[in-house]
Order: sequence, then C-alpha cells, then structure tokens
Amino acid sequence: MGNITSLNPEAERVLQLPALPRLAVAAGNLPLPLNELIHEVFRTGKSVANRKLALDQITNNPTTFSVTAMPVSGELGAGVVAMFSDSSVRARLEHNLRRLDRLARVGTLSAGLAHEIKNALVAVKTFVDLLLEKNQDAELSETVLRELGRMDGLVTHMLRYAAPPHPVLADVPLHTVLEHALHMIQPRISAKLISIRRDFRACQDVLPGDEAQLEQAFLNLLLNAVDALGEEGTVTLSTDLVDTGAGRCLEIRIADTGAGIRAEDLAHIFEPFFTTKPRGNGLGLAVTRRIIEEHKGGIRFESQPGHGTTFIVQLPAGRVPAAP
Repeated sequence: MGNITSLNPEAERVLQLPALPRLAVAAGNLPLPLNELIHEVFRTGKSVANRKLALDQITNNPTTFSVTAMPVSGELGAGVVAMFSDSSVRARLEHNLRRLDRLARVGTLSAGLAHEIKNALVAVKTFVDLLLEKNQDAELSETVLRELGRMDGLVTHMLRYAAPPHPVLADVPLHTVLEHALHMIQPRISAKLISIRRDFRACQDVLPGDEAQLEQAFLNLLLNAVDALGEEGTVTLSTDLVDTGAGRCLEIRIADTGAGIRAEDLAHIFEPFFTTKPRGNGLGLAVTRRIIEEHKGGIRFESQPGHGTTFIVQLPAGRVPAAP
C-alpha cells in the first residue's frame, strides 16, 4: 500500500492534493497523522472508527477531523478506505446554536415579561386614577398592591437571566383566580357593549398551581377574547370537572362570539411573535401555553370564521377534601 487509488472531489479539496492521475499520488502526500492511521489499519487489519486527528497543516487554523478507516481487498489487492469529516466545524456550529438558543430564550422571556407588565400597567393606571378620585377604597388599594407585586415578580425573573420560572405549587381555588382575572378586564370593556357570562359548574375547584401564573394565563385568554369582539359581543367563561381517563381535570372554557380565526392562521397562534393585531406582539398565547404546560395541563382551541373561538384549558384537579 503506497498510492492513493480513489479520492472524491471534497477530499481532494480538503487535503489540497493536485488533480493528478490517482496512481501518481503517493500516500506520503497525505497529512502525517492521517497517513500513520492508514498504515496502522493496513498493518493490523482492524478498523478504526471516529478517531479524532488534528490536521493543522491543512488549514491556517487548528482543525480536528473525525476519521473512520477500514481494511478492504479487491482486484487491485489489499488496501484501506478512509472516511473523514471536519468535527471542529460541527463543534463550532453546535456552540453557536447553543448560544443562539440561549439568546432566543432570553429574548422571548424579556418580550414576554414586557407584554405582561404592559397588561398589568393598564389596570394599575386605571385603579390609581380611581383611587385618586375616591381617595379611600380598600378593595381598589388591595388590587393595586397585588398587581404591583405581580410586576415586581416578573421583573425579578427577568433579572435572574434564566429560563421561565417553574410554578410554585399550592392549593389554589380556581374560581377565585378566574374572578380576579375577570375583575382585571373590566376597564377594557366598561365603555363597550360586551357582556360576560359565568358558568362555574365545577363542584370542586381546588387545584395544585401557582396562583399568580394561572391568573396571568387566564387574563391573557380573556383579553384576547375581548379584543376579538371589537365593540360588542359576549365572552363566556365556564368551568367543569371532567374525567379524562388519566384522572380528574378541571376544564376551563373561554368562548367569544367574535369573527373567529382565519384558516391560514390556525397553525401559528401559539408561536411567539405571531399576531394578527395591529399593535400586538404575539406573546400572550405563547406565554399562556407555557404556563399551562408547566402546570401539567393542556390547552387547545376550536374556531370557525364568523362563529367565534373557544379556548379549552385542562388542569389536573386537586384531591377531594376529606369529609368532616
């Protein structure tokens, strides 16, 4: 074994060998580590798989190749077939992809936080204005303080420069959370011909969850429903206790009588930054789905153009309280 008998164009380019008849190219023209590996396989008759070789002389920069070589025999006698790929390129690509993924997650998180802070600020401004008018109102004061606390929590998560926060689970009364979210959308519908229908049929509404995050998720869905109506229509908020086969779930439905979702948009509504609103940023539903999934639940929707949209959320129900 002393000559190269076959070389594909890419190997010719990478190894910087001249375009000569193959029998005229001696194996000694190969980089020394590669030549030594080929001789090792020829001598031992054993294959070598994915051995890393530094072939610095090929390029100006240190380059690591992953080489697989195996002995062969044919009409021309015994020989060695070697296949190699630039593993340093793959390593750099993987590093860059991890970096881009981290930047994308931080960007999505930051934009999501800004979206939620904006929602909270609308309510805070409204309630502060009312407080200034009435001067004394314990309920409104409590709401302002609670929303300011929620904003503080969101900003804290942003400053931690981490993935979206995992929920801190406790027993949460679902109907109370929904009532809080309904209270928050009142300023948005007060000057419109929009009615809210409650149909709370769940006889047991306690579930393991993070109250602040769940309120955030349902507020997003309610705001979307209100925006879908324009100036008039109905939003129906209903709950029920259902058996999915895998256990009991609390099912929450938020239905609007709006125009529905266009067929071409159905596959994209949960994607970050996808929006059909002139001033929307496309993060409300993405954030909502993340929260629901982190609570081991699921979210889906039903929509038909001209007949409105219904979002269905299912969350694992808590244990039934023991009888006294």
